Formats: sequence, C-alpha cells, structure tokens
Amino acid sequence: MNDVQPSLLLTAAVNNLLHKCELPATLSIEQCASSLAMSMTSFRRKLAKEETSFKCIQSKFLNEYCVEALLTEYSKIDDLAIKLGYSERATFERAFRQKFGVTPSQFREFSQVGSADSSYQKLTEIAKNMPPMPGSCRMLLEERDQGSLDLQRVIDIVSHDAIFSARIMGQASKAIYGKTPKNLLEAVSRNIGINSVVNFAIVYAMKDTLEDHVEQSIIDQYCEAFLIAPKVFQQVRKLLTSKVKFDIALTEQVLVFALLGVLLLSHKSTYKHELMLYSMRGIDDLDSLNCHIRKSMAISIFSSSSLMLSVWHIDASLVKQLSHLEKVSQLKVKGSEQDELVLFMLSCLYLSAAGHHDFSELEQKAKLLNIDNFAEIKTLFKQES
Repeated sequence: MNDVQPSLLLTAAVNNLLHKCELPATLSIEQCASSLAMSMTSFRRKLAKEETSFKCIQSKFLNEYCVEALLTEYSKIDDLAIKLGYSERATFERAFRQKFGVTPSQFREFSQVGSADSSYQKLTEIAKNMPPMPGSCRMLLEERDQGSLDLQRVIDIVSHDAIFSARIMGQASKAIYGKTPKNLLEAVSRNIGINSVVNFAIVYAMKDTLEDHVEQSIIDQYCEAFLIAPKVFQQVRKLLTSKVKFDIALTEQVLVFALLGVLLLSHKSTYKHELMLYSMRGIDDLDSLNCHIRKSMAISIFSSSSLMLSVWHIDASLVKQLSHLEKVSQLKVKGSEQDELVLFMLSCLYLSAAGHHDFSELEQKAKLLNIDNFAEIKTLFKQES
C-alpha cells in the first residue's frame, strides 16, 4: 500500500501558476480560475475541499518566496520587491523591517552564518549536553510509565517540591481552568488532571534548564503556549461539529511538546539563533516556518522537539507521533482528520506564542475543519496575554 500523500491537485495547480507568474502578487483569483478553465464557484468549492482558499495559497506562496529568495545570494532585493508587489525597494524594506525586525539584507546575513549541516550538528551537541531532569519530574515519569501513578502519589511527589507545587497552584488558579482550588489535591483532581501535571513538570524542567540560554521573552511566551495547550484541545473538541476520535492522552502530549524545539533552535549557542528569532517574528505560518528551518538548519521544530524529548527518554510513542506529524506536514504521508486538527491547533499555539495577532486565516481553516465559533478559541489566548 502506498502511504504517500496524494497531491492536493488544485492547490498544486495554483502554486504552479503563481510560480510561473512574473508578478505573483498581482495574480487575481479571477485570472487563476480562468487559467484553470473553471468557474469562480467551482474554483472556490474545490479549494475548500482541499481545506484552503486562493487568498491563503497566495499569501503563503509570497511569504515563502520572500524568505526563500533571501536565503540565496542570487536573488536581488530590488527584483524581489517588484515580484512581491512593491513599487520600489524602499517600500519593501520598510514593510519587511516592520514585520521581521531587521532589513532584508540583515536577514540574509543571518542565514549565511554556518551551514545547514553544521547547524544540525550543533543542535544535536547542545541537546546531548543538557543536564538530567529534576528528581520530581523523573519520579512522576517513572511511576506513570510503570502504571503506578495515581492521584495520591502525584500529590506526594509534587508536595515535596515547593517550587513545582506553587507553579501547579498558579496554573490551576487561572480563570481558564475554572474555580480556584483550595489546595494541591483540588488543583490536580479538579482543575488540571494527572497527565497534565506530568506534562507540565517536563515543561517547567525544560524551562529551568534553558532559561539562561534562551531569550526570556521566548521562554515565557512559548512555555505559556505549552501550558495552555490542554485547554485549547478541550475547547476544540467541544466546538467540533463532526465526531472525531482522539487518543486524548497522546494528543495532549503532542500539543504540549510539539513546539518545544523552538527553545533548542533559539539557544544562544546555535549558529543561527538570530535567524530563528527574526524568522519567528516575521513568519506567522507554522508550516512555512518549518519549511524555512529545514532548509537553513536541516531540521524542523517537530524534529528538534523529538531530539530534546529523546535525550530525557520521554515516551517513545510521543516521539513516534511527532515524527509522523513531520511527515504529514511535508506531505510525505497521508494525514488523518485527527492529524489535520492537531496541526491546526499547533498553528494556533504558535501564532499566539510568536506574538502574531491576525487569526483570520486560521479562522477560515477552522470552518473548513468543522470547528464552530472560532472566537471562543481566540478568547483563550486573550486571557493568557
């Protein structure tokens, strides 16, 4: 049986037209439909079946084209500005700097520091040299793997770690988790749950391990996204208008840990950490960011997350699932409905963590995935900001 993802035929055709177009920013939906000998109604309907739209395809194409062009020394910035729809280089540079925080020339310079292979080797070295996980975190993981972790045992372990206890109480006391708990027992049993406590222990352990090596804003913003992931998952399940079966425990793990690799990729000892920081600031699409990182560092966020989790020997099934998502995101294997929903939720978490505010494309994607009232999901992120 062939597991390769069948082509999204119309999406591929639109991308092909954009690629061939001398000025892709000027290609209109009407011109595109006409070139493909389709009516506007049929064109929109068939793109919707592929869970996208012309606007989404064109926007993603232009963003990826811009970054890809800057990674090559052959593309002149003046020519690039025109292809992206700007009347002159100065206008493009102002827009790029406003979005990325640096000029196109500076972004290109950051991309040329070290090779993709050397960057990958450095990331592997950093991961392997991470210190061992804290005692309370290790005990929670070991007993969960042995099947001996119940509520009382969680309370016993957590209560002996004053810092982690305070963190759990702080998370449980936030409005998104419901009624404020009176004690640790209520915080775990009623507000957070055993599995989430174990996942949060790993997040905080990684945060403490890397806080001197990653910019504080990145640590804070992304760890907040990891911690809110279970609530986002809960909300999406509630808003789905179709019945979808999830492995809830594994999916929650994936949502909490899939973006963990951002911390490794942003490590100050990596050769291209500045490129990573500015890329996250300027690229608001997770799929595009992963594509860019693969080309410049020979790794993706999902693979970086797997690398970090493997060093601490955390749940082989989780690492396997992250590897699967990596293949789905590259269209190497066919993604299930669950996979598409997970990737959608990760895109939401990334958009919020990176400080982007335009959820319009994800809102459109939510409708295609049968998620009703996307505004309720955005509310979660507003409560955290």
